[in-house]
Amino acid sequence: MATNFPTSLDVLTTGGNLPNTILGTTELDATNFLHDEMHVNVNESSVAVQTKMGIGSSTPTAAGQVLTCDTSGTTTWQALDAQNSPIPLILALS
Repeated sequence: MATNFPTSLDVLTTGGNLPNTILGTTELDATNFLHDEMHVNVNESSVAVQTKMGIGSSTPTAAGQVLTCDTSGTTTWQALDAQNSPIPLILALS
């Protein structure tokens, strides 16, 4: 089973792609808890989030800035104002 992200959210239930019902006594390859598949799904989800968020190490310098990205996938924090609007809004900092 692969990650559903970014087209939809992953499922955090028994039988889902990222089950959260694992007990300390659950066997690593028990039905619906295949250990290696869970690692693959978490890794794929992590890369999908990184791809969606883009690259860049800038941090917001003031309240009210939004995370934007350009067509190359580089992200930067910018103030949202009439000159910069509309901009591709990913995440708002309040």
